[in-house]
Amino acid sequence: MFGATVVSRMDGPGGTVAHAELDLGDGRLQLSDPNEQYGLVVPDRSTDAVSGSTCIYVPDVDAVFARAVERGATVREEPGTFVTGDRFASVYDPFGHRWAIMTKVEDISPEEQERRLAEWGAQQG
Repeated sequence: MFGATVVSRMDGPGGTVAHAELDLGDGRLQLSDPNEQYGLVVPDRSTDAVSGSTCIYVPDVDAVFARAVERGATVREEPGTFVTGDRFASVYDPFGHRWAIMTKVEDISPEEQERRLAEWGAQQG
């Protein structure tokens, strides 16, 4: 989905992923399937609350978002351009984890970003 290649994979019971390392081109990400023995459980999806969100910058947020949805992700936020100069979308993967998918579409100074965020925050109430 993110254009990653599998560097290594260690299978767990029942074909689950005990550990996988993915090469994202400029960095690597390590993942595993839920495993109660290690306290790795699927988040409760009865609410929008999660313990965290993994954010990844990609060359084309719209293409990655479309692939994620095709592969079973649930839409949280459709792609849109945010005040920080990022095109942004978010999804829940089939395991309940929230992913923020972003593409930088406008370079702005830290001062301009701070100004825009303050203005946006004031509009949110």
